[in-house]
Amino acid sequence: MRLAARHSLGALVGMGMIAIAAGTASAQITFDGNIFFNNNATGTLAGQFNGAPTAAAPACSVGTTAALLGTLKYPNNLHSDPLLPTARYIPNVLPSFQPDLGSPAYGSAVTVPGDGFFQQVCYRGAIGPNADDDWTEGWTYFDSTGTGRQDLHLTGMPDPRPLAVYDNISIFSNAYFCTDSNYLVRGQLRIKAQAVLSICPGTVIFQEKASIGTIVVERGGRLYAVGTQCAPIIITGDAAPGTSTRGQGGGIVHNGFAKTNVVNSCLGDSSAVEGFAVGVNAAFFGGNNDAHCAGALRYVRVEYAGVELAPNNELNSFVWAGCGTGTKGDYLESYFGADDGFEWFGGSMNNTHLIAIDGTDDGYDWQLGTRNKAQFVIVRTTGQPAPASTNGQFGERGIEADNNEFNNDQVQCAGRSFCQIANATFIGDKRTGPNFPGATQGIELRRGTGATILNSIVYNFKTHGLRISDQPTWQAHCLALGGGIVQNGPTLACPGTVGVIPITEGNVFVANSHPNPFRNSVNFTFSLPQAGPVQVDIFSADGRHVQTLASGHMEAGPHSIAWTIDKATPSGVYFYKVSAANGLANATGKITKVN
Repeated sequence: MRLAARHSLGALVGMGMIAIAAGTASAQITFDGNIFFNNNATGTLAGQFNGAPTAAAPACSVGTTAALLGTLKYPNNLHSDPLLPTARYIPNVLPSFQPDLGSPAYGSAVTVPGDGFFQQVCYRGAIGPNADDDWTEGWTYFDSTGTGRQDLHLTGMPDPRPLAVYDNISIFSNAYFCTDSNYLVRGQLRIKAQAVLSICPGTVIFQEKASIGTIVVERGGRLYAVGTQCAPIIITGDAAPGTSTRGQGGGIVHNGFAKTNVVNSCLGDSSAVEGFAVGVNAAFFGGNNDAHCAGALRYVRVEYAGVELAPNNELNSFVWAGCGTGTKGDYLESYFGADDGFEWFGGSMNNTHLIAIDGTDDGYDWQLGTRNKAQFVIVRTTGQPAPASTNGQFGERGIEADNNEFNNDQVQCAGRSFCQIANATFIGDKRTGPNFPGATQGIELRRGTGATILNSIVYNFKTHGLRISDQPTWQAHCLALGGGIVQNGPTLACPGTVGVIPITEGNVFVANSHPNPFRNSVNFTFSLPQAGPVQVDIFSADGRHVQTLASGHMEAGPHSIAWTIDKATPSGVYFYKVSAANGLANATGKITKVN
């Protein structure tokens, strides 16, 4: 996320004005009901989190840390293998982002906001356990060079189409792209104010690399690109199949009249969106209409996009700048881009079913007063660096989130950036060496943003699952909650089971704990479909081994083991681990002792 802010004269004046119409987005950071696993070598839930306030955040209580929030204040996070064996990058293997049966992702979730947008499901991550839950099937793409593809309707492929070239064209009225032709965008295809471009299912659009082909929706224009699962709309580079690579086009850039905090757009000021030169080529965004509509995208793939025009001034795959709730974006894939997969600059959108694969910056990126809601999101980052033309950046984070990079505490017009995400799956890349510098944090919250992240999976990043990285972010969070103490965290909507882990193929055991929270005693129950060695251990929140409750051979069938403690055992969060099949099957869970 790198925005080189550029403003009209009115915008520059507006930046110095007091915000008389600031929004009310929350500064609170909430993350609960998530699974964090293998994001460093700590092997503990507490070790998945990083960040703590200092004296520069005086509103925070002494002892507040990201680990404290993630383990004690929000008690429904887990450290457990989500069973996603092919979600990370494996050469010549199609990824699956649906956890295997027996995953701790299934059967348990916290309550999502009951605002009419979020859907309450009883699983964590982006895809549920049923055969028809995998919404990525049938329309996504995963080949880094395009070798052997047959879906572009080129000569030698099924149903070849003639090519219509749009050479720096501006659309001023209604226009249609349909399957009678393929389309090449040379330079910028601009959808001007009051104009509408409609794109039919199955249409293929090439973006010319030499001229940085980009689709730009100007404020007041609309783009309706509505494909289907069987006939997605494909926006791709113009390289021959088998030679595709990152950085071939500028993707799609939407601009709208929704609120932002980079300028006081409530008073009519505007800002230039990232990716364009100042002057006649600039594209501006911002306004006072959080319901603004810039069109709708559905079943659209943007492949091989992302271009750096100048340092810290880049084009991504999908960009929405100042777009409101009337703008729709669902079932979208960003594949193999050279910058962010999805990026928002202000505005207030609701999105579902987004997937960003192997981009060389961040997957889901927001700043400048963005107030989004999203559910069912998949991001797989890559450790690879971007092409040399993009300033040597590399795939970093599942989420990179800012309030405002120019003024971390800015709340004019839009209020503070605050996005709410449920049921996301974030996959990192632990390949090492000079060719794989990236995939650092799963989630990075910084520069004063607020956020809610629920029922998600963060897996396989190199340093941390979630980091709260600076003092403006901590100060805003603690001010919102009176010292950083969580007042009302999410509750369990469907407690389900803590873990269901395969012992051998076709066999499972279930581990539960009750009561939870507990005072003096807690019972762990599980069932073994076959006899074998079993060990039950208790760990403290910092990963210290507290006690082994059982270790030895157990017969098939149900078992119950109690942990009875004395008053000297401190209150707080503890973790249990039930290991069977000589350590090949593990169920872990969290319990809380109260006084």
